[in-house]
Amino acid sequence: MMRFECLRWSDEIHHWSWIALVFCMMLTCTIPQVRADPLDEIEVAEGFEISLVAAEPLVQDPVDFDWGPDGKLWVVEMADYPHGLDGKGSAGGRIRVLEDRDQNGSYETSTLFADQLQTPNGILRWRDGVLVTACPDILYLEDTDGDLKADVIEKLYSGFSEGNEQHRVNGLRWGLDNWIYLANGDSGGQILSHKTKETLNLAGFDLRIRPETGQMELVAGRTQYGRNRDDWGNWFGCNNPNPIFHFVLDERSLSRNPHLSPPPVRRDIRIGDSRVYPIGPIISHCDTKYRPVGAIPRFTSACGTMVYRDDLFGSDYKNVTFTSEPVYNIVHARRLTPDGATFQSHKLHEGEVEFFRSKNPWSRPAGLHVGPDGALYVADMIREVIEHPEWIDDELEKTLNVRSGEELGRIYRIAPVKTARRIFKPLNDLDTKSLVAALDSSSGWQRDQVQRMLIQRNDASATQLLHELLQNCDRPQTRLQALCTLDGMGLLSLKVTLGAVTDSHPGVRRHAIRCLNQFMPGAADEPTVSRTLADRTTDEPQVQLQLAYLLGECDAAWAGECLAALLKQVKADPYLVAGVLSSVHEENIAGLFANTRRQSSDPQLIGQLAAMSVKFGEVNAVSGWLGELSSNDSTWLTLRQWFDQLGSQTVSLWKKLPAEDVAQLEALLNQARTRVNDGNRPMPERITAMQPLGYQPGHYSSDAELLSLLIDPQFDPRLQLAATVKLLEIPTEAVPKLVLKGWRGHSPEIRATILNGLLSRDGWISPLLTAMENGDIRPTSLSAEQRQRLTKHRSQEIRDRSEQLLGQVDADRAAVLNQYEPTIQLVDTGNRNTEKGRQLFVKNCSSCHQLDKTGQNIGPDLSRLLNRSADALLTAIIDPNRAVEAKYLQYQIVTRRGQVLTGILQEETASNLTLALSNGKSTVIPRSEIELMNGSQLSLMPVGLEKELSVDQLADVIAYVIDATSKASDDESQKTSE
Repeated sequence: MMRFECLRWSDEIHHWSWIALVFCMMLTCTIPQVRADPLDEIEVAEGFEISLVAAEPLVQDPVDFDWGPDGKLWVVEMADYPHGLDGKGSAGGRIRVLEDRDQNGSYETSTLFADQLQTPNGILRWRDGVLVTACPDILYLEDTDGDLKADVIEKLYSGFSEGNEQHRVNGLRWGLDNWIYLANGDSGGQILSHKTKETLNLAGFDLRIRPETGQMELVAGRTQYGRNRDDWGNWFGCNNPNPIFHFVLDERSLSRNPHLSPPPVRRDIRIGDSRVYPIGPIISHCDTKYRPVGAIPRFTSACGTMVYRDDLFGSDYKNVTFTSEPVYNIVHARRLTPDGATFQSHKLHEGEVEFFRSKNPWSRPAGLHVGPDGALYVADMIREVIEHPEWIDDELEKTLNVRSGEELGRIYRIAPVKTARRIFKPLNDLDTKSLVAALDSSSGWQRDQVQRMLIQRNDASATQLLHELLQNCDRPQTRLQALCTLDGMGLLSLKVTLGAVTDSHPGVRRHAIRCLNQFMPGAADEPTVSRTLADRTTDEPQVQLQLAYLLGECDAAWAGECLAALLKQVKADPYLVAGVLSSVHEENIAGLFANTRRQSSDPQLIGQLAAMSVKFGEVNAVSGWLGELSSNDSTWLTLRQWFDQLGSQTVSLWKKLPAEDVAQLEALLNQARTRVNDGNRPMPERITAMQPLGYQPGHYSSDAELLSLLIDPQFDPRLQLAATVKLLEIPTEAVPKLVLKGWRGHSPEIRATILNGLLSRDGWISPLLTAMENGDIRPTSLSAEQRQRLTKHRSQEIRDRSEQLLGQVDADRAAVLNQYEPTIQLVDTGNRNTEKGRQLFVKNCSSCHQLDKTGQNIGPDLSRLLNRSADALLTAIIDPNRAVEAKYLQYQIVTRRGQVLTGILQEETASNLTLALSNGKSTVIPRSEIELMNGSQLSLMPVGLEKELSVDQLADVIAYVIDATSKASDDESQKTSE
């Protein structure tokens, strides 16, 4: 389900204030008062009004819903949240069917369609029944005898991981491409299609399915709760601290080129801060302390991000998204603005307002949909405790009823004031002609419903009618969905599709190009195809991206030329470049590389194409290129990119190249070595000249020796650091001795770099341990994270030696917490040295956390702490694995070049993984370069910080964190007020 939790920290509140707050909650949240007038505590945006369309007992615990073509509202109720009806996992989720029989805008009839489902959280009306996400399954439920009771329950897909109920598969959203899309939920799983018997590993992807056939495919990106699209097929998602991502690139296209390293597929498009503006009492059940009104609230449970797809709200709400925030009892609105192939997202309403917000702290808006009438409908689950028990202190949990409110539930309708309600006209009884006509609607819901119905009806008489809509309808959204309906029915022709490629709206052109894919490569010889597509190379960015994907589907010479022309146009946009490179293959790489290197001097692009040439077996494509290179900074950077992109294949490069190319390459590298060694050269030139060193077989040791000479106090610290970093990239056994020999004269920054580097290769760890055993390096030089990497190493020998040197970490975290209990009293005295705490924080925590603009934002963002109490922070520091989100779990990857990388798995595509390292950097690792990959159930934050920090020191650190995060909130409040 959606990420209902807040972070584990909240501010203290005076004991008597808390009693008063609880008393007020008891008064405002008892069932009778809420039932009497549920709307008097809700504010909506200016110009809008809210009405109640359904309430308990007709509906309870609603989290998602969908309308059928007959107007009935199908609601999924997660009644078994959390941990089942009995607290032990018993399934109790329900599907209800609501009816507005008197057509007054409210639902007065409720029928229980199905119950005893396992935490259902997503629903889509489908054929004669509904699809439901009920982890570990996707189900199809149908009533075959007309009593509105499900008598068919069929498992279509299974294997979704049953983690925390807030992190389970969800969604079920219709795509223009006639697939149904699902959000991962952050739990993954090994998915089985019961119809095809196919399995796939969901891992870090979202999913799309075709229930009729059982097909399924991975989709690039990962969504926590609610993957939704706009009218033009752009997909958006969110996770608990981030209200909106855009999924820019297409996984199927990326997977064609195994040698492509694209930019992050999931792009954070937020502009501005992360504040939200609730009006009710802000209460956290995440710990023993409660957070009062006044501290800065930021997104902590963002879910259900969707795009408004209608015109009832007027032009001001075009390209607007809505996001639920159940912890803060709000619905947040943002505006999308195009930004090349992607978007930017800005808060819609200026000032301290939200689109929807409730004073009732039990209000928990979850699912959001735009109805057939163009209004926004909000499912309010209504619970006292929305945080999952996993994030609630065990002692506090004993005092709470975590299911309080389970018998409640609301569905609201928000619409412009004094606007006549659009009367719903049932679609299920329409003949084909009328159904096609119904496709021309301002309602995105109706267009999607009609598209599905026409495809499922499969009536050939719709063909000509759809063609007429495609060619003559004024509404571009209707033209687009007419095109996609014809595609889904298998009725598109090459001529009609090419005609749509020249449509007046870029959204139609884009999808017409997508639909052309089915005619390739056979249509590549058609002159009209090449002429039409060549004209699109200067089109809108999203049309260019779709064109880039298509050109990889044909081998014709014109397609390669078109691809080169497109690359010239889009070279400034990394997403468009990735789209072009996804279409590179054996037949077009030589021509594309030749054209590009004549037109561009971009080292990264040229290096990528040179590497692809070699990997595709087209070594001749780089012949002659090396002779064109001269001794300059651009050449050194290009060669570095080439070698990096080749990865482990760099070793065999020298055998693949013709003798004259090898000679030219060696001459260039020798010139680079001369420049590095030239003390009269400016320092930046020497640093740049280092970049291609360390890749040539037979020269590893000599290159390492050359670089080691520069790690000396007599040289500029920047030159020393650059030489250290480069030296540690060279895979030779000589490195440890070279970097350790001057240890006593190295600066702290260089020492830290050396330690990280030596830990990055298993063969280098033994010399490091030997230096520590000999007393040359103190064990205290290692950070807690580095200690953990050694004591948890997969080699028994390394673990044993490390534990002998560093000592074992006490596995009984409760005992350590008890030992450090005095820390809380020391902090509470208020007499702590925060400057000393800052220094200790920088040394021990800044590799993963950032405060005061120092450190790295790899772990949770400390500036968003909701609980700054000393006991909450102490628990998080001493026992970081007590409640760790899956996205912060540690992974270790060993590459084919012997490098060991440890970090957080940020993203996956078919050909690459992106790992966030503890030094704050991210690295993209081609799957072809992975020798070994191990995931853990451990947080990247290490256990055992007590080895580094005494009770007194830890008190200083905690005092500093409390002080720094409080100041950050105050600063943000001040900026906002100004």
